[in-house]
Amino acid sequence: MTDDSQAPLAVIAIRQVEKSTGASRNAFEQARALRTLGYRVVILAERGRQALAEGAGARLVRLWRWPLKGPFRRFWFNRRVTAWCRRHAPALLISHGDVETPDTVYMHNCVHLASQLIHGRELPAGHEVAAIHDHVLSGGRFRQVAVNSRLMAEEFQRRYAIDPAKIEISYPGYDPEVFNPDRARAGRDERRRELGVAPGTALIGLITSGNFPKRNVAGFVEMAAALEARRPGHYHFLVVGKDDATPYQRQAAQAGLSERFLWRSTISDVETLYGALDLFVLPAHIEEFGRVSLEAMACATPVLLSRTTGAAELLEGEHADLIIDSHDTQGFVMRIDALIASGEGEALGQRLASLVTPYSYACQTEKLKSSFSKIREKRG
Repeated sequence: MTDDSQAPLAVIAIRQVEKSTGASRNAFEQARALRTLGYRVVILAERGRQALAEGAGARLVRLWRWPLKGPFRRFWFNRRVTAWCRRHAPALLISHGDVETPDTVYMHNCVHLASQLIHGRELPAGHEVAAIHDHVLSGGRFRQVAVNSRLMAEEFQRRYAIDPAKIEISYPGYDPEVFNPDRARAGRDERRRELGVAPGTALIGLITSGNFPKRNVAGFVEMAAALEARRPGHYHFLVVGKDDATPYQRQAAQAGLSERFLWRSTISDVETLYGALDLFVLPAHIEEFGRVSLEAMACATPVLLSRTTGAAELLEGEHADLIIDSHDTQGFVMRIDALIASGEGEALGQRLASLVTPYSYACQTEKLKSSFSKIREKRG
């Protein structure tokens, strides 16, 4: 990769860049947008793959990682990025939450709110992630804070008294070349046979990257038990994600559901799983956005989302009946059963696929470019 040495330098500071995470994909999307605006782009990270950065038009610079866990590790990264920027004087510094910047801070999670919603308690003093987020967001050096949803915007306004005019809601995008109805449903019958789903059986899935407590897998198993009691043998259930499934498998076994559940780790061709489903369910206690929900809809798969899932904001209005409180197990059960019984899943899926078209990578990249251009104008 060659760069114009006279082009303005833009830096993206993020501790890890690996393609499997939503934050990494956001960073790569930003790099591509910045390149089209004429910037040289450097990603400062502690861990990452050079080839992935280069694929997004950026150069990866690895900073030495503090070896011990704790808040200091994150503050160390902030210091190293600050020192690097003093030497190289970038025209733009994009932070992914762990670094102070005079430009934009992109936030991916609300750790305080998550603790309240998942565990019902405040985080302990000195919590590693909360400490640096409190430092960056309370300091107010930024021109703008970008968040994944209105859920996040409202939390940061309350907690840090950030001027709403400084908060931009930037919904993540999806790749329409991968996540589309034709690709997702090609070989659907064969995929369902591979999963052991008999004809006439409805496959209900919860697909996520991991963190099963946050995504409320326990609640999903409770729903499965209630659905099985309503219509024995009519449902099959799929859980996908990289986490310890043992406690949830035990929960399913105690409910007599072992034969009705499939458990899978993350896979590369996840779109074929969306296509195999009759319904995608995400009852998360908190999901700051939930790109998997967007991907499922893009594949024309009907969805049911919790009210505390950011992507549910896309359903407000015409599809508000697809949004349910994460603790309302019975509400989910009744809606799942009604959707499957109606036989209207395919038509609903097609409407949802049309609904999310404006959130493709291309559309979101144009919005990123507009946002970065405004920042450049303000910097002068």
